[in-house]
Amino acid sequence: MIFEGYRQEVNSFDSKYKQIQLLDILPNQILAFDIYLYLPANDKYVHYIRAHDVLTNDQLQRLKFNKIKELFILKSDLEKYNDYVSSNIRSLLSTEDGKLKKQAVKSAAELIINSVEMLSSDGNIIEWNNNCIELTKTVIDDIVQTDDISVAYDKISDYLSATPTLANHSLIVSSLGVIVAMSLGNSAPRTLTEIAYGGLVHDIGLGSLPAKIAEKYLNREEMSVVEIALLKEHPRKGVNVLQKIIKSRNITDNVLKIVLEHHENVSGHGYPQGLAFDELSYLPKIISIADKVALEMLSIGTGEISLRYIILKIMREQGPKEIFDQKMLRVLLESLSHGRA
Repeated sequence: MIFEGYRQEVNSFDSKYKQIQLLDILPNQILAFDIYLYLPANDKYVHYIRAHDVLTNDQLQRLKFNKIKELFILKSDLEKYNDYVSSNIRSLLSTEDGKLKKQAVKSAAELIINSVEMLSSDGNIIEWNNNCIELTKTVIDDIVQTDDISVAYDKISDYLSATPTLANHSLIVSSLGVIVAMSLGNSAPRTLTEIAYGGLVHDIGLGSLPAKIAEKYLNREEMSVVEIALLKEHPRKGVNVLQKIIKSRNITDNVLKIVLEHHENVSGHGYPQGLAFDELSYLPKIISIADKVALEMLSIGTGEISLRYIILKIMREQGPKEIFDQKMLRVLLESLSHGRA
């Protein structure tokens, strides 16, 4: 059986192959590139799906059952892969079926975040950026059209899964950021776009770190001193990716500040710069609250837990050394008590 001996972490890759995530491939769609599996038991790549064939839903479930999360393509097929991703995102987000919309948005987020390391040309970068904007507009439109913040929050809980991913977390933070911003009285389209975009890419620097660190962070597991030190580098790494690789007009100074400052806190004990209250920018304060709420949602579980409950919990746990802007939290709580109006 080709899955015997397969393990998640592979230490010796052939230089002509590029790793992708299983989540990148949608079932029952014709592929323009070959897909390979890596078998560490004999240090070989196995041709699994040929170009112009499809990955069936049965095959997809079989791979998941065997705990296979990574697939491989030829580096020479990067352009075809990126075209495939962009086409899928446009198709996913164009659905009008309300029941399918949530899953479509979630799948689009996975494709966007997972594909950032695969960008191989200026055209790919432009497409990736356009995909980000299209997704954030979908998020904003959905929230703006919802009459009550609490209802919008309940919708976001549908994005959660038992095994959180970086893309899943980023989508939740993007959506929560828009909710928090609107509850604070921010309704300007440009501001909401920056919030949604910044929330989507706020943790993009985690992709430059070992996968285990991102998993531990999202699952709130204990880390070693070395892992914590690496984790604290991800805001700067994220800015580096956006400035040096993406370089888009949509990546404004405010978006970069969100990425750099979302782990700073009011007391000045955050990272990576240790900025205090007066030095913190406005939009990163919003995303830092959204980030905390998202992690609390994963930790507590959705169920009957309301956004109001989580905000009260955050306020109680702050203590004398404030982490989040207390005024923002109070206004958000007030907004939840009286509705969006």
